[in-house]
Amino acid sequence: MISADNLFVSKEYFELLDELDLGTVDTGFAVFEHPEHSAFGIVLQVFSFNPQEQMGKLDQNEDYGIFRSLIDRIKGFMARILRFRILSLGQLLLTGDHARRGLTSLSSAELTALLAEGSEAIAKVWPERLHGIMIKDMPLAEHPKQHRYHPLPVQPNMVLSLPEQWKNFEDYLQAMSSKYRVRVRRAKKKGKTLERREMGLAEIQERQEEMFAYYQQIASQSDFNAIALPENYFTNWKRKFPKRFRVWGYFLDDKMIGFSTGVYNFHELEAHFLGFDAAYNRSHQLYLNILYDLVEEGIAAGVEEVTFSRTALEIKSSAGAEARALYCWMRSRVAIANPLVPIVARFIAPLPQWEPRHPFKGN
Repeated sequence: MISADNLFVSKEYFELLDELDLGTVDTGFAVFEHPEHSAFGIVLQVFSFNPQEQMGKLDQNEDYGIFRSLIDRIKGFMARILRFRILSLGQLLLTGDHARRGLTSLSSAELTALLAEGSEAIAKVWPERLHGIMIKDMPLAEHPKQHRYHPLPVQPNMVLSLPEQWKNFEDYLQAMSSKYRVRVRRAKKKGKTLERREMGLAEIQERQEEMFAYYQQIASQSDFNAIALPENYFTNWKRKFPKRFRVWGYFLDDKMIGFSTGVYNFHELEAHFLGFDAAYNRSHQLYLNILYDLVEEGIAAGVEEVTFSRTALEIKSSAGAEARALYCWMRSRVAIANPLVPIVARFIAPLPQWEPRHPFKGN
């Protein structure tokens, strides 16, 4: 099967997944065939849904106010009874349509029907009981509804398109309105005492415990984490993709206070996982500076866009990223439980309220 220009469905990337210890996540690959169309492959990942371990942010949500105690009790009850194994058609570590390998001329309706039928067949022969099936980040319009799938409340993918005329970071700044240009310069001023440097394999390996701790600080703020990274995740990435995977450390007085990572995926720079000490975020505008630095890296590399993924939607939009809708669909294989899927999903990961920003002139 032909692999389009997508690192995340390459043989080398699958080898990386095999090398990583992703806990209870199992990864596979299925070939789908159609009598009138060419074959294509789909990445499969089976993961555990365990609210007690994965519903981190619910404990910290202050919006529940006087209902906090009740919500905590409900969550505790759900955590004890809800433990499922889910088959995902799509990759849990990534945001975007990175599930398919091979070209297909199927319409979205035909593709949905084939995936629905094929995934159920896979679930039936999987070596353990699977309670649900999820179709992640594939452009299937509303067709999964016809196969008893429910849309999940997921945040959009935040993507910054880089016009060809932007040759450097100053061009990016000049495209902004004065209000946002001032904001960038203010953030840069607050971060001027930071040392940012690219880290090689040896340093990443030496600092992997420290990096992992910073990553966990950020991950713990997420509504829901289907998968937890192993401590050697960044080291393995750098060893496997020394040129395509880059890591930048942020230091203050020789102390590492954060890091960011990026994957050069042909036409795009994918902003991958990051981590930092939240104590320095406000004083040094650390997260905002990380975003601006990734924009500068993308422009320097000549890519078409920088993909910032989900979460922190408003601050990413203030850097110029625009929301691109992505949809995840879920179906319970237990017929009586299927109508409860959207109710449980909204409770686990309610969508945040946010206001898109428009930093560029003319918007």
